[in-house]
Amino acid sequence: MTNHSHTTPEQHDHYGQFDSGLKSLVKSLQISFIFLVLIIVGMLIYFFSFGGYFTVKKNQEAVIVLRFGKYVDTYVEGWHWFFPYPVNSFVRVKTNQQSVNVDFTSVKTSAIPGMMPNKPLAPGSDKYLLTGDANIVHSRWVLNYRIVSPKTYYFNFFCPPVPNDPDQLFVDKKDGYVLGTRGPRTMLRAMLRDAVIQATSQMEVDDVLTHKQTEYKQLVTSLITKMIDKQKCGIQVVSVELPMIEPPASTKAAFREVTNASNTKSQMIDKAREYQVREQNNVMARTAAIKAEASAYKQEVVSEVKAETIYFEQIFKEYKANPDTVLMVLYNNTLSDVIGAVDQKYILNARKDGGKQEVRIKINPEPVKKSNKSNEGQ
Repeated sequence: MTNHSHTTPEQHDHYGQFDSGLKSLVKSLQISFIFLVLIIVGMLIYFFSFGGYFTVKKNQEAVIVLRFGKYVDTYVEGWHWFFPYPVNSFVRVKTNQQSVNVDFTSVKTSAIPGMMPNKPLAPGSDKYLLTGDANIVHSRWVLNYRIVSPKTYYFNFFCPPVPNDPDQLFVDKKDGYVLGTRGPRTMLRAMLRDAVIQATSQMEVDDVLTHKQTEYKQLVTSLITKMIDKQKCGIQVVSVELPMIEPPASTKAAFREVTNASNTKSQMIDKAREYQVREQNNVMARTAAIKAEASAYKQEVVSEVKAETIYFEQIFKEYKANPDTVLMVLYNNTLSDVIGAVDQKYILNARKDGGKQEVRIKINPEPVKKSNKSNEGQ
């Protein structure tokens, strides 16, 4: 039995009025489908090409690769490709030198020069340090550091999901008061502040303000390094700087006078040492001159004695051979030397008959006048 359906002209007109709407709907769906296909193809192309591509700047940053939240590897240079999110995620960590600072100053520290505020420091708002001898100082410190182990830094040191972002800020919802921050830089500031407080409490005020600032910084560096190493956070201390340290504003004048007196003392000590060195050099020079003169005199005397010895030995040898002749020669030489030293000499010969002899000597004769050059010319 066969059933045949027939449409009447009225029914055909009823369905025909929807043909144009259906055709428009089908065309719109086709266009949407093609557009979706293009989007999906573009996403696939991006997913398998640029979506997982990244480059790492050497000595500036490192990239930690996480696969479904689990650590894969750390890359410190070059370009790399991985399946992008949600398969893999990439965490960038700065490895170049960074710094944090702590401030132990107050509003009074930066007062107008010449003005000495008399108001005491306010605990809770004014910041200061106490030295080992119970004195107050103000200072500012800077910690320079580098991240040497990005993996340890990211997983062990209160690191936010994006390490390069600022530390998380906590604000009271009621009055908007800032409660503080949380993150690696906040932790480093806290450790630096603790190290500075400990080091300052072990030193006297004169040491930290004047001649032992180098030891002061070395002590702070040692303490902060030990704290960071104990945390095992992948950070290395590069240096600790002390840009500013000074006494409270109300005591600056007194400390300035003490510093000036200390400088004057140092200058006087330097001058005294310079004078000491100069006089020591002069004494050494005079000593060397005296020793040289004594040595020359010694050589001269020794030479004369040797010459006299040789002369005596020769005379003694001749004396043994002819005593009378040698004695006569020595007598005549001695008599000649003695007479030669006398200006006026008188020779008296004895009378042959042995009688008395008259001798007339002129007393106080006039001295012989020496002629000058003009007389000699005439």
